[in-house]
Amino acid sequence: MAAHGPNLVFGAAWDLEIPQVQVFVESLRRHYQGDVMLLVTTDNSADLVKYLRSRNITPLFFDCPHWMVMNIQVARYIRYEETLHGLDKQYDRILLTDVSDVVFQADPFSQIPDDELLCFLETPGRTIANCPMNSLWVQHIYGQAGLDKIKHNDISCSGTTIGSQRAILHYIDLLLDAAQPVLLARVMEFRGHDQGIHIYLLRTGVLHNARLIPIGQHVYTVGLVPPDEITLGPAGTILAPGGRLCPIVHQYNYKPALLSHVRSAYGLPPSTP
Repeated sequence: MAAHGPNLVFGAAWDLEIPQVQVFVESLRRHYQGDVMLLVTTDNSADLVKYLRSRNITPLFFDCPHWMVMNIQVARYIRYEETLHGLDKQYDRILLTDVSDVVFQADPFSQIPDDELLCFLETPGRTIANCPMNSLWVQHIYGQAGLDKIKHNDISCSGTTIGSQRAILHYIDLLLDAAQPVLLARVMEFRGHDQGIHIYLLRTGVLHNARLIPIGQHVYTVGLVPPDEITLGPAGTILAPGGRLCPIVHQYNYKPALLSHVRSAYGLPPSTP
């Protein structure tokens, strides 16, 4: 896809510090020089804020999770929505992304389809039904009947989503409409309900403008990929089957060998504190 305008990478560094964001920040800035915003809180250190600014990343303060009846995994979308609605600037594409477990291997917006919303699949054959946590998140929000509707589908990860500014705002609106703070207040110990909502919206066709991208074609979500399918490439890269270099690798820190491989390429200790 040819670039038509400015892009934005948007994530949450809430409750993280420099060692947990360095791979994300340094790998991103190696391949992409556009706009980046990360949510932080006043409990983050001043050093983190200074570091982000030194890398031309905008820290956006968001202290609401201290008192809201939902965890940061869902609450971050409130700040995303508020920020995007308040912008004078219009973005061509926006990446909503996790931070502590993401490494960039190319420009995250390079060679993506023109579709309005891109969502990325996890390991083939791992359905919602055979993943206890994904099943639980869906069931908490939509009940057993809702889970039964979609349980035989493969899983799409909410940790990386790309779309036009219009599509991303629509996606966030739908996700927050389903969040049900009163319900989430009763299940606070089970963080990650944005994932359940994301999957349900996709698999019931509510996100009619979404395109599902198979694992290893743009985003390589490796958390549940068998180790023998993953190749360690040069300069800290992680290669999908066939030697494919994906611009985004997600959940690499689930596997100690990958974590060490990536961090050593950036001159960092093999694990984060």
